[in-house]
Amino acid sequence: MKRFTRLFAVTSVLLALAALSAWVFQAELAQLVYVGPPLMRIETPGSLHSEVPVGAVDVLIEFPDSDRVATETFECSLNGLDVTESLTIGRNGVAGQVVGLREGDNKIRVRVFGRSFWNNRFVDEERDLVVRVRSLPFLDLA
Repeated sequence: MKRFTRLFAVTSVLLALAALSAWVFQAELAQLVYVGPPLMRIETPGSLHSEVPVGAVDVLIEFPDSDRVATETFECSLNGLDVTESLTIGRNGVAGQVVGLREGDNKIRVRVFGRSFWNNRFVDEERDLVVRVRSLPFLDLA
């Protein structure tokens, strides 16, 4: 009887942890179930919120499953302005540099269309990145 109680307790804890992790990662799980693996993997900038010292940032985006991605639909915007022309778009990814960042927070939005992993339905994948440009130090102390 004690073994059954311990087994029940361990199973209950594992199920509670699984439910908690599913709730925390609900958006990623929904993406994986309905669409499949992501259409693009952002290599540079490294995180969703990064900081650069100057008004330009390198962009490197990889398309892991290039057969699913419609590369001609790739779009990149900086603070609402289209900057797709400044990037080189290839079959397996995008590389280049986005210039014209302002001091403070800048929002870079990348977007691409592709096919779902499970069926041939077209899906839209969009990511927002925030790049912060540091302000120049005030040197006039006279």
